[in-house]
Amino acid sequence: MESAALLHDVDKLASVKREVDGLPHGEGSAAWLTRRGCAELAPVVAGHPVSRLADAAWFERWLDTASSEALVLAYADKRAGQRLESMAARFGSWERRYPPEARAERARGGWSSHTLEAVWRRAETLELLVCELAGVTPDEVRRLAWTGRALRSARAG
Repeated sequence: MESAALLHDVDKLASVKREVDGLPHGEGSAAWLTRRGCAELAPVVAGHPVSRLADAAWFERWLDTASSEALVLAYADKRAGQRLESMAARFGSWERRYPPEARAERARGGWSSHTLEAVWRRAETLELLVCELAGVTPDEVRRLAWTGRALRSARAG
C-alpha cells in the first residue's frame, strides 16, 4: 500500500508522461508500474483521480470491484493537498484554482455545475465507505502523531 501511495502520481512527471503516451492520469501511473514489474499496484492507483468520479457508471463498477487499498488511496487523494484537509476544503481549493469560467473556456474536460455536484456526492460516498471500513468518522481522520517527526526528518535528510 505504501508503494502505491508514494507512486500514484508518477505519471505527472514529464519523463513518465512521455513514456505512457498520453494515457489519462492514473492509468498512466498504472501502466508505468506494470512495465516495471509492479502490476499488483496498477489497480490500486488507476482509479484515484477525482476526474473518474464524473463517470457514474465507472464509479459504480469501481465501488463494486475496488480493493480496500484502492478505496483508501482514492480517498486519501481527496483529503491531502500540501497537508491533510477536509474534502470540503480540498474541493474548495480545486474550485478556486479551476473556476467555472476557466473550465468553460477549456476546449475539453470542463465540468458543469451538475457534474461538479455529482462528483462531490460520489466523493462523499467514497469517504463514508472508507471511514466505515476503518471504523472512524471523517472528522476523526488525521495524521498519526509520528508523521510530523518523520516528515521533518525526511525534509532535513
